[in-house]
Amino acid sequence: MDRNPSAVDADLLLPDRYGERAAAGIRWYVRRLLRKRFFAVSAAPGTTELLSTLDRSDRPAIVCMSHSSWWDPLVGIHLWDRCFPSRRILGPMRRRELEQFDFFRRVGVFGIDPDRAESLEAMRRFVLPRMVSRHRDVLMLTPQGALADPRAEIVVRPGAAAIAAGLGNARPSVIAVAFEYAFWNDQRPEVFIEAAEATPGAVGAGARDATPSTASWHRAIREAMRGAAGSLADRVIARDPAAFRRWSGGRTEVHPVYDLWLRVTGRRGEIDDDGRSREVSPAKERSS
Repeated sequence: MDRNPSAVDADLLLPDRYGERAAAGIRWYVRRLLRKRFFAVSAAPGTTELLSTLDRSDRPAIVCMSHSSWWDPLVGIHLWDRCFPSRRILGPMRRRELEQFDFFRRVGVFGIDPDRAESLEAMRRFVLPRMVSRHRDVLMLTPQGALADPRAEIVVRPGAAAIAAGLGNARPSVIAVAFEYAFWNDQRPEVFIEAAEATPGAVGAGARDATPSTASWHRAIREAMRGAAGSLADRVIARDPAAFRRWSGGRTEVHPVYDLWLRVTGRRGEIDDDGRSREVSPAKERSS
């Protein structure tokens, strides 16, 4: 006899426990944590504008994030907090990790085992009804399925594409987001972000596919993720602050007492790209 589908899903999927107050508290905590652990959070031009369109839209939306660091889910929460805070999010996480970090369930994270083939169908049954009935839900996920070097070619699993195709005529907005974490001129690393829209290809000359297939969405998501990652890598390697728009941070801190002394004496503790300290008084700067 076949097992009850809900019982099967209970074996495959750990549901979220979303709560508005808990989500607000976690968003505040993430803002504070990123300010403490990173020198700055910066985005490539156009990234803020593209992600912020989700806050003004009622269409279902999917955000496909690269996955190279333990920090990625927290930076993803920061994207939500900054760019589309009025919407509610859903997101899969490896079940055993979610059981360890259970607080993520309070912001809409659910647990699956991506190495089990039947988990994809369980995720579809869990996510699609919510995205169809509540169009303002945003599915946030890492289609790579596992940690990978940020400069390695991105290989995408089919889950995001299957969800996008499953929405049919309720065609979602799908945005790829790349993350990098790099040390530039401060003792703390910086977070760099770039986004690109995933658009399924045309089926004829100048025509858009009205209901793109899973394969069409898979190609679009893969190419958008690779494009965003490649462009972001070029920007980070160039080490040009003008290539980014800063979201937060950017203030060098060494030690509270030393920092106060620098401010009192009108000096700064940054390091220039050529390695020379910028610990120079304003008077000397004007005379040089």
